[in-house]
Amino acid sequence: MGIGIAEVAAAHGHQVKLYDISNEAATEALASLTKRLDARIHKGKISKEVKQSLLNNIQAVNDLTSLQGSELIIEAVVERLDIKQQLFTDLEKICGPSTLLASNTSSISITAIATPLAHPERVLGLHFFNPAPVMKLVEVIAGLKTDPQILKVAKQLIEDWGKVAVHAQSSPGFIVNRVARPFYGEALKVKQEQLADVALIDASLTAAGGFRMGPFALMDLIGIDINFQVSQTVYQAMFQDPRYRPSLIQSEMVAAGLLGRKSGQGFYHYPSTEADNVSVYAKQQNEFTATVQLAASSHPFEQMFKACREFCEVKQGAVNKVGDTALFKTAGHRAQDIEDKIDGPVCLIDWSFDYAQATAVTVTFSGSVSEFDQHQIIALFQQLKKQVIICPDSPGMINARIMAMLINEAADALFNGIASFKDIDLAMHYGTNYPQGLLQLASHIGWQNPATVLTELHHWFGDDRYRLSPYIRNQL
Repeated sequence: MGIGIAEVAAAHGHQVKLYDISNEAATEALASLTKRLDARIHKGKISKEVKQSLLNNIQAVNDLTSLQGSELIIEAVVERLDIKQQLFTDLEKICGPSTLLASNTSSISITAIATPLAHPERVLGLHFFNPAPVMKLVEVIAGLKTDPQILKVAKQLIEDWGKVAVHAQSSPGFIVNRVARPFYGEALKVKQEQLADVALIDASLTAAGGFRMGPFALMDLIGIDINFQVSQTVYQAMFQDPRYRPSLIQSEMVAAGLLGRKSGQGFYHYPSTEADNVSVYAKQQNEFTATVQLAASSHPFEQMFKACREFCEVKQGAVNKVGDTALFKTAGHRAQDIEDKIDGPVCLIDWSFDYAQATAVTVTFSGSVSEFDQHQIIALFQQLKKQVIICPDSPGMINARIMAMLINEAADALFNGIASFKDIDLAMHYGTNYPQGLLQLASHIGWQNPATVLTELHHWFGDDRYRLSPYIRNQL
């Protein structure tokens, strides 16, 4: 992270001093940057002159006192409060009162970091995302005593560097690492409940849901130990709020040294094995012969079925049906509970950011759906050029359960004044590559949808982690 941030600043014409407690580490970091720049030259992305100009702007120093006179210092050291506090205490003695002291911490309180300093008003958070030269988002974080004018200066600087700067109050996890916790935590809980394996969960959230990476592949990429550490930090800082409860699965994997890509094995093996690549999709390739009944609606879910008219008989009705089976977008209830209520077989379809663009759908069936109807529903979606992922019948299925939890967390961050509606959505779009901001998504599909899913999960599990944010209650 340190060399990545240095590269960003140097690329925009700033003179940068690079310090590490290990001289070898700083030298190795510059060597790795040189190698990356050479690769860009080879690909025709930059010239040799640009490379040399950038490297000329970075100077490795081996003494902390060499940072005297700097206008901005950004630390990217280990995620330990005591070490960050000591570093900033030392820097305050070295640097003049005009030097801004920024932390790249991903989850530690800026207020806490600044506590030992004589001038905490000049301490702020500048949380870059990895890799810093590529990722657009930077969270600009205010501690309780941070001077508002400093925040304005820092935000303008970050925007001058071509980044998307969002403002957040100092709170555990800030925006992204707070709001994104359910993407990992709820996926781990689904696995722990043995509802689905990691490949099925990842496939459902990517191919059907629209996320760029599944939670398990992403944890392997980040490092399971790092992800677990952030979860623990947020959980402890939130006074053991059950919404942020870490996973026993992660704890066991860290203890076993199964850390993801960097250890060669995590939730998947690296390099991948044949077992990792087993398809989780329905294999049936049946001829579609059933009659389809479609409800008149402009909702994207119903619009997904428009192309049916090209290859089968379609009639209009009150609900979507294939044969005797009613098709609904899940609202959090089990398919069997809906079957009992309407006295007829039910197929539920899981949530998606964009049903039209999704390459798959995730479905579940109630107990009385005939084998013929199951095969016909699978064949229908295959005719619509979508793979079919079948998951067990459980409240919220997979995508709706995790997406509702994400929306709830975003709503709660807004309700508690962590950041604005706009900045929360910008942060989740640019910091995590979600296809759409979570608050915008909820506004589009209707707040009642995540509310119903969360209410059903709360009723089913009796766990306070599913409590509804007051912000969502106010929208109903």
